[in-house]
Amino acid sequence: MLEVALVGRGRIGAGVAEWLTAAPGFALQGVIGRGEALPAARLTIDAAGPEALRAHGEAALEQGDLWSVGAAALIDPAFRARLEAVANRTGHRLRLFTGWIGGPMLCSPGHSARMEITQSAPRLGPSPGELFHGPLSQAAEQFPDHLNTATAAALCGPGIEATTIRLICTPDGAPHVIQSRFEMPGQLIDTHVTLENDPAAPHPVAEAIIAALVRQRAWVSYG
Repeated sequence: MLEVALVGRGRIGAGVAEWLTAAPGFALQGVIGRGEALPAARLTIDAAGPEALRAHGEAALEQGDLWSVGAAALIDPAFRARLEAVANRTGHRLRLFTGWIGGPMLCSPGHSARMEITQSAPRLGPSPGELFHGPLSQAAEQFPDHLNTATAAALCGPGIEATTIRLICTPDGAPHVIQSRFEMPGQLIDTHVTLENDPAAPHPVAEAIIAALVRQRAWVSYG
């Protein structure tokens, strides 16, 4: 029986909590919100985002593995170093979700690579138009909570300093579009993902987390 603590009661967290409550082999230890204490568990799932990862990341890794949708918090090098130190000491691991970008998993340590990402979505800014174009590390100063996908891909690929990002605010009702170009010697990978999700349907990240829980014991894996 895998004990799971869940952070976040929003659309992602609610979908994961509903599944965990009924799934055999899992024991949901609690669902917490802002300011609440983290339950003891072998796996903590942060379904709330960067603020929750900042608040609970170190404690979660002290007691077990941590899955998070809040990768943008890791742009802060001091916070990232603290989590890495806990993980190295305990042997527990951090897994980042929002894997909509192709290429980073090809980038083993020591390879020279770079990545360019364009993210277009409604409500990124006060009005439609380009909001930012430049280094990912600088974008974090203005958009600390809108860079989860880019940060996850950068950390597991060429690195934050080798990643640039363009952020575009689109009109309400437009889809969320993520385009990326990943380059390393002998490799060029372009990715274009359009996310059109019915608000009444399960959140795609919740579905990804549930799929990962199911596949933990699978005899075959992908990627």
